[in-house]
Amino acid sequence: MGVAAVGAVAGCSGGSRDGDGRGKAPAPGAVERARAARDSLTLLGQYDAALAAHPQLSGRLTPLRTQVALHVSAFGGKPPAPAGSATPSAPSSRGASGQPSTAPPASRAPRSGAATASPTAPTAQSPSAALAALAAAERALADRRAAALLTVPGELARLMASVAAAGAAHVVLLTPGAHTA
Repeated sequence: MGVAAVGAVAGCSGGSRDGDGRGKAPAPGAVERARAARDSLTLLGQYDAALAAHPQLSGRLTPLRTQVALHVSAFGGKPPAPAGSATPSAPSSRGASGQPSTAPPASRAPRSGAATASPTAPTAQSPSAALAALAAAERALADRRAAALLTVPGELARLMASVAAAGAAHVVLLTPGAHTA
């Protein structure tokens, strides 16, 4: 009987209870990957807020925002479309009379799960303050990702290192005096 009991106990360790995955622990790095996607979504929201408040920065910020959206995707998240971009599923901006509608396009309406600027990082009053706030957010996120490299599985560590390096490059490009020729 002792051998049968040991066999029964050994068969119950660590697997799924009923085959649907509810009893399994998340895959190594899954929690960190999801956190990285959320962090990038938050940063994306900060870029969107800065662009909305300071459209004159569009030439400088749009390429960086595009890269941050790619980072969201690389970590498995779904970035929202850039504000002001048309989406195939968005309704026409013309009303029934054929005249332009005064209603905001659906692509600009807040979507559930879409990132917004952090409540602790209000939109800067001046363009230079907006750039400084974005540089600080990029720097802090790059530093957190670099610190996490030794705690995540290899493939995720390589991805996080690459994205942290991109964030550090963004800091340079957002800093006054950066050459963006």
